[in-house]
Amino acid sequence: MKERYRMKTICNRLLLIFGMLIILPTCTTNYITPFVELSDPNHEEIASIRKTPWDSYVVIYNPTTCDLIGEACGFFRAHAYAHYRLDHSLIRPKYYPPLSEMQADCYVAKYGRQNEIQAAVKLLMDENRDSSLKIHGDPMIRAENIIDCAKQAGNWSDSK
Repeated sequence: MKERYRMKTICNRLLLIFGMLIILPTCTTNYITPFVELSDPNHEEIASIRKTPWDSYVVIYNPTTCDLIGEACGFFRAHAYAHYRLDHSLIRPKYYPPLSEMQADCYVAKYGRQNEIQAAVKLLMDENRDSSLKIHGDPMIRAENIIDCAKQAGNWSDSK
């Protein structure tokens, strides 16, 4: 009887530990910041995501471009990471279909930092922005989509 009680206690403790191992990562999931970012001044895009040879992922961004666009850079880095989070094929940014781009924008609008979201919208709506910036898709449509998604998620403030 004592042995049976001891086995039951051990099993219960193992189940508790196993349950914590499953639940804990979901409680601490980082929805918006990639594990690894790499600054590359020769990178042609604002930001993109690549798979590494050791089966991990890295967001590569251009620090010169980021200096130019300020807080909006955080949005575009998170956008690149969103492609991974949404299980999109990781391809060069110019080849993403419009739906994938819209989904990544919406993901960041939902989980991103308000200041970075608003800075990206302002940049996309700026008709006088630097023409060398690689903005894929129609900037005005992207801006409207980002605003709509952020509002639906309660992550937009018209006062900023």
